[in-house]
Amino acid sequence: MTPVERPGPPRRAVLRLALGAGGVGALSACGLSVDDTVRPGLEIDAAQDREEIQYQPEPPRAGMTQAELVAGFLLAGASTGSGLSVARSYLTAGASSTWNPDDAQTVVQAQDLPQIRSVGDDTMRVRTRVAARIAPDGRYSLAKASDSADVRFGVSRVEGEWRISTVPEDFGRLLPSSRVDQMYRRYRVHYAAIGWNRLVPDLRWIPSDQEATRLVRAQLGAVPSYLAGAVRTDADARLTVDAVPVIDGVAQVDLRTDLSSDPTVRKNFAAQLVASLMQLPAVTQVALSVAGSTLDLPGIEPPLTSPAQFGFVEAGSPDGQYAIVREDERAVPVPLRQVGAATDTDVVARESPFADIPSRWSRIAVSLDGKEVAGVRGSGLELVRWFDDETTVPVEQFATDMTRPVYDASGVLWVAGRGDLDSSRLWVVNTAVDPSEPDADPAEVPAPWLTGRRPIAISVSPDSTCLAAISTDDGGGDVQIQVSGIARQPNGLPTSTATQALQVAASVEQARDLSWITPTTLGVLGRRTTDKAVRPLLVEVGGQIEALAAVASARSIATTGGERELYVTTSSGRTYSRVGASWSALGVTGTVVVPSS
Repeated sequence: MTPVERPGPPRRAVLRLALGAGGVGALSACGLSVDDTVRPGLEIDAAQDREEIQYQPEPPRAGMTQAELVAGFLLAGASTGSGLSVARSYLTAGASSTWNPDDAQTVVQAQDLPQIRSVGDDTMRVRTRVAARIAPDGRYSLAKASDSADVRFGVSRVEGEWRISTVPEDFGRLLPSSRVDQMYRRYRVHYAAIGWNRLVPDLRWIPSDQEATRLVRAQLGAVPSYLAGAVRTDADARLTVDAVPVIDGVAQVDLRTDLSSDPTVRKNFAAQLVASLMQLPAVTQVALSVAGSTLDLPGIEPPLTSPAQFGFVEAGSPDGQYAIVREDERAVPVPLRQVGAATDTDVVARESPFADIPSRWSRIAVSLDGKEVAGVRGSGLELVRWFDDETTVPVEQFATDMTRPVYDASGVLWVAGRGDLDSSRLWVVNTAVDPSEPDADPAEVPAPWLTGRRPIAISVSPDSTCLAAISTDDGGGDVQIQVSGIARQPNGLPTSTATQALQVAASVEQARDLSWITPTTLGVLGRRTTDKAVRPLLVEVGGQIEALAAVASARSIATTGGERELYVTTSSGRTYSRVGASWSALGVTGTVVVPSS
């Protein structure tokens, strides 16, 4: 990771939250419409140079009604750091001692205003529609349109004034959407891929105070269940003291002595901490120690500033990769970086090393080096491989209802479909062996999370560590977008996915295609409740959604290198590229197929 330029101390603005006679109305004023989109801005790994707004909520005033008391508490609770001391002044001593918002769930309210009403002499009920939830571990989950929250608070008199005497154990905060980006920052925690010199990022939402400590806390502990088998960490690592001070730009992490004694595990874990902490604007290097003594990392010289010092690399660039342009039955390789400028004249002038691909093979994929093309027939029953020596190899039927295939960065060919007993499955083809050998036959990759689901589309992440899938129930409803880690042999061949998957973009009710855009972002052709039709969406894995301008009759989505190089192909076969906030037709009229799409 290249160190980024660090900004100076942010300007601070103070916004005082007043709660007067119209206390309930003040809370309602915070119930702004939730827009679950991500605005173009800084990359996750970049410094965040923006004005920091500090909220200083008002303490309870004399004579408050029960409803005004609860409204004031919810307003004051939508803060962090010193602002929580004000929130606690709305509670009895007993309730204050048990309420810890950082260890409970944060509910992000949707457009409807929260309803606060009495359901008894000493109980107040708060109901609201939910836009998203933020778990204690920082996991951000968008909610379905039907999701709602029902929270009940006990109230009692203390010296003649109403105070909240009981707070539900799982209640942390009720947060207006306008406060999410002010209270939380998006950061990646990192895990070492098994068998690869890659760090796999996992997106978390961290409250904006004590960020170094919070980020290390998020890094510690077991691997997330959806990555189990694909990555590893030192699950026994713990901080000596629950704090990570940052002094003169140095994040000082002191670990307990029960850190793993395995040198490789130690080195990998150190790389994970460095990669995570170097995202913080205030951090310029990381110092690691065990019980006060510098952590021994043979061959690694301080200062620790980048996971590259530990031998970890980022996913490769598009250099040397090829797309194909399909004109009728002719498939022509084009260097990936030249796709945007290619014209029909260019395509006609290029020779095709492939045999003709009949139009009935409509679901096409190309390997990164452009030397192999795979296609699934429109019926979903047949898979065929075409090679750049004009040979064609039909694969003996092994599945039905097959999705469009996809090649991952290691050259493995993936496809999902239905197998024996009409069960949903994943298969891979080892493209490194001769197609006539038994080792080239499709091999099933266990994916328990697909049980009872019907796969629609799949995509493999740029670092080959995760698989994303769109699936429905057997009736074609209950659309889900899921991500699961990929376990591999030392030779790179997949053995299974994780037993569980992470569901993302729950607000998407219809979806027809997806593709990885970055290691933490998916491009999805889908429709949310608020959308009139299917449109391109940028979906954070563990975060929010950005809706892009619609493309009529969009059928597939892909990228040649990030969200600014997106391509959408329509049902007529025409491909459009992203130009600012709109889309522009490419200079080639044939269908463009890019790797990993």
